Amino acid sequence: MPAEVKILVEGYSNANSVGETGEEKTRPTISLVRDDGIIMVVDPGALSSQQILVDALQEENLTVDDVNVVCITHSHIDHYRNIGMFPNAKNLEFYGLWDKESVEPWSENFSTNIQIMHTPGHDHSGITLFVNTNNGMVAICGDVFWEENYPESPHDDAYASDAEKLQESRKVILKMADWIIPGHGKIYKAKGSAIEETDKAAGFLKKREQKVNGRCRKCRRLLGKDKCLCRSWLCIRCCECGMDCDLCGCSHKRG
Repeated sequence: MPAEVKILVEGYSNANSVGETGEEKTRPTISLVRDDGIIMVVDPGALSSQQILVDALQEENLTVDDVNVVCITHSHIDHYRNIGMFPNAKNLEFYGLWDKESVEPWSENFSTNIQIMHTPGHDHSGITLFVNTNNGMVAICGDVFWEENYPESPHDDAYASDAEKLQESRKVILKMADWIIPGHGKIYKAKGSAIEETDKAAGFLKKREQKVNGRCRKCRRLLGKDKCLCRSWLCIRCCECGMDCDLCGCSHKRG
């Protein structure tokens, strides 16, 4: 019998427009997975109140005591802040399956209908759950995708630890999944066309609009026309590219 997947709390992030609001806010998409005795909550992260998650579970006729596995898709606090809400649950994350003070390696075939795969790039500790359901294969992938096909390019993920690995993880997910539950949005149908193979090409960079769409990750200045072309999350003052970069026009590098 296939597993069941449901979104308990739909997430959001304003990271792409924080320059307009001045305050970055985020909530992860929190999912429920049921399969052959497993009652799993995935990514119980940052919420304005834990009661939001308690109420969502109650709508499924569940309490925090009923949950026996809590999965963390990656080690960013906005995805795991409320992991302590579940006193009877084992904790599943990249480094193992924890039961109180004990830890053991997890099996890739976690259950009949749940497969775990290491999907690094946004974070080295990233894992994705591939869940077989009546509606097809659902990939719960954390921030491999934040929202539907966003960020469009792995190189636009300002928090990514390795954009090239993130690109590969996206390819795997798009190949295997029918549906994707992203880190901060609603479930959507997987589309192979979501991946652009020319992320680093100059043509891709020319499409970027020169507008305020965030803050420099180093100095926190608003990013506008002084955004670095090859490091879009940095301003030209904090650019980290070298003198041999053919794309970057940062004045202090050419000086």
